[in-house]
Amino acid sequence: MYLLELYQNNYSKDLVLFETLEEGREFVAQIPGYTLETEDGFDVEYVNPKYLPDYMEIVFNGNIVPLSRFSFNSEENVDIIWKEISNLSVKNDKVIEGYSKIDAYVVNNDEVKAYVEAREANYRKAKDFIERCGYEADRSFFGSEDGEAILYRKCGAEDWHFLCHLDPLFVEIEDVEEYVKEALEEAF
Repeated sequence: MYLLELYQNNYSKDLVLFETLEEGREFVAQIPGYTLETEDGFDVEYVNPKYLPDYMEIVFNGNIVPLSRFSFNSEENVDIIWKEISNLSVKNDKVIEGYSKIDAYVVNNDEVKAYVEAREANYRKAKDFIERCGYEADRSFFGSEDGEAILYRKCGAEDWHFLCHLDPLFVEIEDVEEYVKEALEEAF
C-alpha cells in the first residue's frame, strides 16, 4: 500500500492511501499543476500550487478529496512523497516492505538484521584489537548527523582519537584488524 504525503516547507499532510503506486499516480495526475520528472534516475513528483483553484474536489472510486490553493504557499512547489506501507491485516511470512533508520543511516528492512549483526561484529573485532594493542576504545556520537563512531586513546591518556564511523562502509570491512592496525599506525 502507498500513502500519499504532500510536503511543503516543513509541513506535511498524509492525504490518502492506495493499493498500488499506479492508482496513486492516476489520482495525483488529476491535480492541476502536477508534474512528474526524472532527476538523476529518480522520479520526482510535485504540484505547483499556483495552478490550484480556490477549491476543488477530486472524485476517485467514489471518494471525494477536497483541495484548495489556500492550503499551500503559492511560492513553493508541494512535494509528493510516496510512502510504502505494509498492511499487517494481510497474512504474510516475510519482512515488511520499506526501510528502517539504524543510527544515522537508512537500511532496507530485509537487510536490517544482517546489517546490525555485521556492524556489531565488526565493532567487537575493532574494540578487541584496539584493547589488545594497549589502547582504550569507546563508542560515541550516537544520534549525530554522521552517526556513531569508534574513539580510542592510549591507556591513561587524556585525549581521545577518532577511528571511524559505524557506517555502511565500516560494515563492509572484511579485515577489521588490518583496518584498525593501519589507522593506529597512521595516528602514532
